[in-house]
Formats: sequence, structure tokens, C-alpha cells
Amino acid sequence: MAKPKWLTYLDKNVENVLIFPMYFMMMMIMAIDVIRRNVVHTQWAWGNYVCISLFVWFSWLGCSYNIKQRAHLRLSSLRDMLPKGAQFGLLMLDYVLWIAFAAIAGYFSWFQIVRLYNAGSLVYGAEWIPQWVVPLCIPVSFTVIVFRVLQCAWEDIQAMIKKEPLQTQPRGGLETQV
Repeated sequence: MAKPKWLTYLDKNVENVLIFPMYFMMMMIMAIDVIRRNVVHTQWAWGNYVCISLFVWFSWLGCSYNIKQRAHLRLSSLRDMLPKGAQFGLLMLDYVLWIAFAAIAGYFSWFQIVRLYNAGSLVYGAEWIPQWVVPLCIPVSFTVIVFRVLQCAWEDIQAMIKKEPLQTQPRGGLETQV
């Protein structure tokens, strides 16, 4: 059964669809704030906080994109020297650790989100931005990260079953790796 086109598009581009507008908004806020600071000698009280918040959001979403591309931090050079079974075992360990980290971070972030929501906290200087939106990036991003980890794990399991080489190098033309 074929996937719907929108689902294929979302799978291929979810990080970019979310990251690009955040990056654009952050750059616009900073540019406008610099102009305001130098021309009008004032700036938005909320500008710095919102820019930092957007950076946190797109950093975690960027992490999921790098997992999808297999370009996250790892020791590929060492791993490539190992036998295929050991490579597979280490990849599976990576995935278990990512999921455990996501579960821990997601679980504990909810306490902060609920506390900020219940308190009705707003971003200083911007009565239209609730503060709970910022830590919401943790469960949202880690949900996407877990989805990407499961996709990579599925690809590796299929490669082992079909006796194909494992994907140990980054996709997409990334030239440097750790």
C-alpha cells in the first residue's frame, strides 16, 4: 500500500518545514531590533528571549534531522573498522540510548511546561507569548527524534536481514564527521 503524498512529503521535510520559518523569524526579530536600537534607541523587551527560544526549538529539531541523515555525533571511523555484527550492535545501542534520553527529557520537561501553564506565565514584555511554549520544544522535538531513530533502526534491521551493508556514513554529502 502506497503512502499518501502528504505523508511522504512530511516524512521527507518535517524538520525543514518547521526550522526554516523559525530561523527566518529569529533573523527578522534580530534585524529589526538592531535597527530599532541604533535608530530609535529602543528595543523590544521580548526580542532576546524569543530569539533564544527559537534557537532552542530549531536546534532540537535540527538534531532529529541529523539523526535522519545519520550525521549526528558519533565515532564512525572506529565503528567502520568493526565487523558488521558489532557495528549493528553499536547502532542498536545508539538507538536505545537516544530513546532513553528522549523519554527522560520528555518526562521531566512536562513538569516545567505544566507549572508554567498553570501559573499563566508570559514572556516579559510580550503579553501574547506564553512561557510554556519554550520548553514545549523538548517533548515535541524528542518525539520527532524518536520517530527518526525508529526509522534508522528499521533500515538497519532490514539491511541485516537482507545481508546488505549498514548505512554508517552520513547521507546528503556531509564531508566532515566526528
